Amino acid sequence: MRVTPSPGPWTAYARALLSRKPRVAAPGQGGFALERRAAGIRCDPRRLATYRDVCGFAAGPDLPVTYPHVLAWPLHLALLTAPELPVRALGLVHLRNRIDALRPLPEGVPLELRARLSGPREAGRGQELDLVTEAWAAGELAWQEEAVLLARRPGAGRGPPAPGDADPAGADERRWEVPAATGRRYARASGDFNPIHLSALTARAFGFERAIAHGMWSLARIAAELGPGLPPGPVRLDASFRAPVLLPAAVTLRRWEIAEGLGFALRDRGGSRPHVLGALTTRP
Repeated sequence: MRVTPSPGPWTAYARALLSRKPRVAAPGQGGFALERRAAGIRCDPRRLATYRDVCGFAAGPDLPVTYPHVLAWPLHLALLTAPELPVRALGLVHLRNRIDALRPLPEGVPLELRARLSGPREAGRGQELDLVTEAWAAGELAWQEEAVLLARRPGAGRGPPAPGDADPAGADERRWEVPAATGRRYARASGDFNPIHLSALTARAFGFERAIAHGMWSLARIAAELGPGLPPGPVRLDASFRAPVLLPAAVTLRRWEIAEGLGFALRDRGGSRPHVLGALTTRP
């Protein structure tokens, strides 16, 4: 495991675009574990306000539940473009995400951020990587995220639909219009300028018909919608990303009560194709 300073974001993006690494690690190459840390990290109030606006969070004294992910993005980018990583960063698919917000994080609190990337783990469609991020405040773990990324094997499809995709009868339903500029607006708020999110032209270079919304924008928008329905206290946000949201789009959010919280499904306009499935629940 190495702990090293992070390169600048544009250096990292250039490294990702020019990388000639394979899509999946060679058989028998062995595992890896990388780590990056940063201390004394504080949010920029103007950038936070932009994030709240694009994701739908109301103003308040504490950081939105998904915002430490944004603060840690430079660490993520450094890990994903590290020379030691055996696969290319562009083309990795965000499969699953779990956030545990253990206690509120006031906007001005300084954070120590830690991010670890490890793998690969063989899976049906390729190799999975684990990205774990922690936010520490005053020497205590306050927030943790566990993300699973897929390095898709060439020729592998998306796989059959997972069981349990049907929503319960009587689920509450809301519809959103997602403008074409959503990817660019979220990029400016988050620092994630992956070209697949910015325009149809740049997205086509990577095999997409149109630009796609950031998965973490979709999850943040869902959290902003559902969060006020839970009592104050520690929460867990679980998500499974199923299909990209092509921009512009009209989507349907369905939510229903489950033990300790709310289940949700973000679907297409007609409500059949799932984009994100998951739950927002209170923790003991």
